[in-house]
Amino acid sequence: MSKILYHTTLFALIKDSTNPLIDASFIEIDNNLDAVQKAKELSINIEIVQNRLRLIPNSIQTKIFDSIDSFLSIKEITDNSNFLIIDNENAISFFDKTTFVNFERKENYLISNQQAFLEFLSILKQHEIETDDAFHFVDSYNKDLRKISFVSLSDKGRLTITYELKAPLFDPNRNLKKQLERFKACFDNENKSLLKFLKSATISIASNFPAEQRLQMLIESLDKVVERARINFEVYLNNLSIDKIRKDYDEVKSKYFNSLSDILSKLSNKIIALPIGISATLFAVDKIKDSCFFLLFLLGATLVTSIYICLLLRIHLKDLNYISKIFHYDYNTLLANNFFSKCPDEKNLFEEIKKRITERITFLKTIIESYYWIMNVANIVISIFILGKLGVIENRLILITIGLIFSIILFRNYILNNEEEQKSIA
Repeated sequence: MSKILYHTTLFALIKDSTNPLIDASFIEIDNNLDAVQKAKELSINIEIVQNRLRLIPNSIQTKIFDSIDSFLSIKEITDNSNFLIIDNENAISFFDKTTFVNFERKENYLISNQQAFLEFLSILKQHEIETDDAFHFVDSYNKDLRKISFVSLSDKGRLTITYELKAPLFDPNRNLKKQLERFKACFDNENKSLLKFLKSATISIASNFPAEQRLQMLIESLDKVVERARINFEVYLNNLSIDKIRKDYDEVKSKYFNSLSDILSKLSNKIIALPIGISATLFAVDKIKDSCFFLLFLLGATLVTSIYICLLLRIHLKDLNYISKIFHYDYNTLLANNFFSKCPDEKNLFEEIKKRITERITFLKTIIESYYWIMNVANIVISIFILGKLGVIENRLILITIGLIFSIILFRNYILNNEEEQKSIA
């Protein structure tokens, strides 16, 4: 008989009884021919006591628990363990390192989590022993009192964990053994200094949990403990202070944002002044339309002003390129540290800052480009309007317009294109 069939038949034998009694020394069910027949099929020794059929546990091939709560008091689970847990109308079977729910193989981590709980306690007990450098990962572990103590001269000082005889009920949909394996791996690390950081992280994180749930929540948070320990360990190896880096980088961020804000302010002033300048020029043309000298003077002033502002735009663009180049250099130098290759999640803050500054630079470059075209096209229109007032014939006006457009296209390459812009993006 296969193991799954054995569990199925045994579960039916017990559940068919109107009032089954499951005890450590015997299992008592209704006495009838069908029950006797099933017991024989399962090779279970039986006794008749007060007209009740008593099954002898040592002849049953699996250990039976009458509830999940009673199962949580188990003290040992091995790869050869064989369990049947009767949870009201449901059955949870475990054999060959596999869990079955209602005799179907399903992802249920009730038993493996119990195994992880017992193994975690065993690991803590093993590392109560002093290491070569007089280091205790666990400072005391009293099994009789079910009390575990961690002591640290730094951090939060002392951590005490107490626990009940039975294990807490963990979420059966969450596999805690994976976390435990990562926790165990820290003890196999060649550099034993990692254990000091692991102990520090254990104390720091577990101290925030309520005392009555501390052990359960600590086991559920082992991934967080290991991650913090490894980050602090890498900081130690690379002679870094992540908090100091964040503070310094925040100051750098403020410096760059201030520089960009200054450029934006200057551009804003030019943008605000543009429609005012255009309106004033058109008003002046209307007032002096009969004076050729003043019209020529106004035309020259418009062209000179346009060239001057274009040169200022070039300076702003070079400033942006310089800021971008230096910022990317600072960013790449920071992230070149070996710490960030081993702890990539710690780059998130700096990548967000980089993204914001890069977006701001791109936005300002777009403003410069747009302003260049709007201003020069507006000045071409004004210039052609003035030339029309001076009596220049239409054919010449068309040729002049084409020439001016061609000029600002060529001039644009000088103003807005340069090698520094290409090198600024890392």
